[in-house]
Formats: sequence, C-alpha cells, structure tokens
Amino acid sequence: MHALTLMLCLLQYPTDPVRAQETAVAIHRAQVAAVTEPAEVGPNEYLKKVQLRRFEERFNKLVQAVEEFSVAYNQHRGQAWPNDKAEALRKAMAELQKIDPNLKPSKDTKASAETPSGPSR
Repeated sequence: MHALTLMLCLLQYPTDPVRAQETAVAIHRAQVAAVTEPAEVGPNEYLKKVQLRRFEERFNKLVQAVEEFSVAYNQHRGQAWPNDKAEALRKAMAELQKIDPNLKPSKDTKASAETPSGPSR
C-alpha cells in the first residue's frame, strides 16, 4: 500500500521542470510572427519637417542678403562695391551649404570660375 501511494505521489510531480519551460517558450515563439523584411530606416516625419524648416529659414536669409546687396550696389550705380553686404551674402550661402552640401559648387565649376577666359572676338 505504501508503494502504491508513493508511486501516485511521484506521478503528480513533473519529472523535468526545465523541459516544460522549454516547451512553453517554443510554443510562444511559434505564435510570434517573424519579420522577413527589414523595417524602413530613415528620418521620421518630425525630423523631415525640422530639416525643411531649417532649410527654409536659411534660404530666406540668403534671399534677404541678395536683396540687400543688390539695393546697396544699385544705390551707387555699380561704382562702389558694398563689401559688408557681400560678406553677409557669402555667410548666408555658407550657412545654407551646411544644411545641403549639394549646393556647393563642383570642382569643375570652381576651376572655370577662377580662370577667366580671354576677351571673345
């Protein structure tokens, strides 16, 4: 009788608790959907709006600098160079180029601008 009671008590306890946990984890993993394609990585909408706003602000500063330069240059009918306005214009363009490096002139453009061609006949 004691042997039978002992056998019934032993049958109530799981023989391998680790194996039971592994089975539960395997069932859980089977229920979770696997990602086959990588998620789209890139700036989110908020960052795009912030970058666009920064570009707009610096572009507007460039437009304002061009306008101020042209007004100062035309006041003297092209006889005097408004150096302070030209420097402000260079600075505004440099600030804009920091945001979008594509606005920088290429090396070919720089070389042709630095070496003026002779007078055409």
